[in-house]
Amino acid sequence: DGINLNVPRGCIYGLLGRNGSGKTTIIRILLGLEPPTRGQTFLLDTESTELSAKVHGRIGYVAEGHNLIQNYRVGRLIKLCKDLSLQWNDGFFNHLIETFRLPTDRRVKELSIGMRAQLNLSLAMAIDPELLILDDPTLGMDTVVRRQFLELAIDVIQQQGRTILFCSHILSDVERIADRIGILTAGKLVVDCPLEELKERVKKLRVIFP
Repeated sequence: DGINLNVPRGCIYGLLGRNGSGKTTIIRILLGLEPPTRGQTFLLDTESTELSAKVHGRIGYVAEGHNLIQNYRVGRLIKLCKDLSLQWNDGFFNHLIETFRLPTDRRVKELSIGMRAQLNLSLAMAIDPELLILDDPTLGMDTVVRRQFLELAIDVIQQQGRTILFCSHILSDVERIADRIGILTAGKLVVDCPLEELKERVKKLRVIFP
């Protein structure tokens, strides 16, 4: 609803909002998967409705729910993604597979949700994207798995220094990874500022009565 948003190059932007606030809709419009009702959106200096295969090849996308092809074995899915990619960093991808300890001989549907999330992130990172979009990647994970995933994701992101749009409904997840924060409420962007500025604006008062 009248969103005006700018993610600077090299920024890790955390977009916060409850489920249904519009985070996924914004991402789908940005990626050209849905048309905006009005206005324009741009990714990597290209209008979203005109993104070419070459521009898409510079964008890594981890979708909410990690809906990978369930009946494929992991190795077959990797080969499919590799064959479809304009560029593929074998060394980096193999490093991620080893770091996450992902079995390539099992079917995707046999993996835990944490493993599917790790596989999804690895596939998105293998193309060396300039822009990485993560749509609630920890949804459905328990606290321990979520923490492990975020710690590894942070390690990967810090090594690469790329632009990230990280959407989540969990404040602590975004706080661990972002340097700028946007907050969506009922489709409106009510906060858009550096993380440190947001922290300074929020106060916690503890009042003790006899």
